Amino acid sequence: MTELAPDATRQAEAAATPRMTTADFTRLVTAHHRAVHGYLAKRTFGDPQLAEDLTQEAFVRAWHHPEILAAKQGTPLPWLYRVARNLLIDHLRARSSRPAEVGTTDLTVFARESELGSDIDRLLNNWSVRQALSSLSDAHRTVITEVYFNHRSLAEAAEVLGLPEGTAKSRCFYAIRALRLALSEHGLLP
Repeated sequence: MTELAPDATRQAEAAATPRMTTADFTRLVTAHHRAVHGYLAKRTFGDPQLAEDLTQEAFVRAWHHPEILAAKQGTPLPWLYRVARNLLIDHLRARSSRPAEVGTTDLTVFARESELGSDIDRLLNNWSVRQALSSLSDAHRTVITEVYFNHRSLAEAAEVLGLPEGTAKSRCFYAIRALRLALSEHGLLP
């Protein structure tokens, strides 16, 4: 039995190892990027940059494992979710094991103030809500205005608008659905 030289062994292993083509990788990213990023975005505590970084790292790992595209494996999405989850866990463990920095400015204070809403953020949110409200029909907008802006119950709003209570409830329900859709188009809701 002849023994192969180390270089020849590596070449033989490389020839036997499946490779992922650029086209395969592009199809993988196109098909699953949104799902993996959404999965991570819900778990990264509102840090979109961290979610994007972990998503990219998950796809880098997929590039190094072309076997996930094998037909007998089925969809690679469960594998991608597992890798994304493990990357997130590793990130959280690494962050918790770092010692607290001394003498630096705590930037989370600024983030919290921003989350509470700066003047610009409030203005933009107000503008988006006004735009979303203006997209509603007059009937829906008047019910929403009475209930949420004039702080009336549905029964009181129905009385003020001269509607049966059931009609006011129905209009309010459909108005909220339409408003939710409009607000998500403005980027205020996921």
